[in-house]
Order: sequence, then C-alpha cells, then structure tokens
Amino acid sequence: MNGTFSLTTARLTLDQPVEGDVDLIASYCSDPVFEAFMTTPWPYERKHAEYFVRSFVPDGWSRSVEWTWAIREGGGQDILGAIGVRMNSGMVGYWLGAPHRGHGIMPEALRAVVDAVFERSDRADLRWECVVGNTASSRVAEKVGFRFTGETVGMIAGRDGSLQRSWTARLDRHDDRSARPVWPV
Repeated sequence: MNGTFSLTTARLTLDQPVEGDVDLIASYCSDPVFEAFMTTPWPYERKHAEYFVRSFVPDGWSRSVEWTWAIREGGGQDILGAIGVRMNSGMVGYWLGAPHRGHGIMPEALRAVVDAVFERSDRADLRWECVVGNTASSRVAEKVGFRFTGETVGMIAGRDGSLQRSWTARLDRHDDRSARPVWPV
C-alpha cells in the first residue's frame, strides 16, 4: 500500500507528523529515558526532529516500508508521541512524551495500529522488542496481547551499531488479543 492514512480511536487521532510538531518532538526526545532505551540520536536536537518529519516519515510511507503516525488526543491537537511499524519485519515501535505517559494512550494507539496492519496488509504477524529493562514499553505490548518470546540479542541496532540484549514478543494475526502473563516484571 502506498500513501498515508489516518486512524482514529475513542479518544485518539493517529495522523502524519507535520512541521508544527518539530519543536515538541525535539523536546520529548531530549528526555533521558530516550538515551537509555531508544535508538534515536543522542543528544537529540531540533535537526533530528526536522529530519523525522520532513524525510524519514514521508519516505517510509512513499516506499511503503514504514508506516509512522503522530499520536494526538482528538483531532488536530498537539503531538503526544509517535508510533510506527516496519513493514518488512513487522516490528512495531513507539514513544510518548513524558507528560502523556501512564494514561493508557499507548495501548490504545498500538491496538489501532495492529488492527490497521492486519486489515490493510498481508502480514501474518507483528513483532516487538525493547532494551532489557524498559518495563513501560513491555507493559504496552503485554496489554495489547503480544506474546513474550524471551530475552535475546535484538534485531534493532543501538546507536553505535551493536545489537543489544532485548526483550522480544510477537502477535500473530489470529491471536487472542487479551493480555498474556509470563512477561518480565
């Protein structure tokens, strides 16, 4: 599928990041949590947010290799975070700005993305991974029904190019989406 599309849930709109989001993205991604758990550039600067909005996201959509959305409450509101899926591997990734964490936003957004990928593509499964210790990210995947598959060397390279110890999970197209136990605490 080529071309962007938006998603809506009971309280969220997932649409394209726009130029007006750059300053908030730069601010959110400067949080030390990003240094510890994300593969975003560090230190994160405005130029990185500009590249994300102007090149990375549009290029991913135009080549249908990565679908990425801004997460907003309601329509046309400020960006709260971002969520995307790499279509070749089925890997999902997401982040929220610090003021918006802990309010159930990300599980709601991830459910919408999971549904959209399975409805609009022939992917049989989706994958998730995070650096060992990122319990906030693991809680989101658990709530959406991903099945924990273990701790291993991950698929996503760190900033220095090395592969990191990661928690991994998978969600198959026909899986029961209820939360599954056996996740690390």
